[in-house]
Amino acid sequence: MIVRLTGTVIDRDDKSLVVDVNGLGYQVMTLSRVREKAKLGEKITLKIHHHVSDDAEDLIGFIEQEDMNMFRLLLTVPSVGVKTAVGILEAVSPEVLRQAVAEQDMTLLTNVSGVGKKTAQRLVTELKEKLKAPKGKQIPGSLQQEVLEALVSIGYTTAQARTAITDLPKTITTVEEAVRTVLQAKPKR
Repeated sequence: MIVRLTGTVIDRDDKSLVVDVNGLGYQVMTLSRVREKAKLGEKITLKIHHHVSDDAEDLIGFIEQEDMNMFRLLLTVPSVGVKTAVGILEAVSPEVLRQAVAEQDMTLLTNVSGVGKKTAQRLVTELKEKLKAPKGKQIPGSLQQEVLEALVSIGYTTAQARTAITDLPKTITTVEEAVRTVLQAKPKR
């Protein structure tokens, strides 16, 4: 079982990286925030979830342990497979997912590609006891998603937008107010 890879990024596409480890190339499915950090020709270390099923064997790579922990937790939900779990983490950060489950925010959950009403309900039912709600009051998960989309549409990367959202004051109530606050705070990171 592969649990970690350290090697050189030799190729990339819209869903994965190819990492050369001593002459052997591993195709690793990753989140966009990992691919944004990975540069061709540079070394990378990834925490690996090695997923084996009847018809496939996948390597899913993470930089952040929290992302990998959430991914593995998502796989415990019936009808959530590798692609759906990756899709959920592409759409929302672990903090936003934690909050959406705590608030039973079906709108946010069903906005994720591949997640319908039944799967959203399963996520809430299966994860509400396993996930601790985020500390402190944050802006609602559905508002966070809208702000994320607005920031990406004006040129922020997904990772930059997520970081900016976590820095927002908890008193924000509208997308416009959130975007204005982010733009006034500091330039894109």
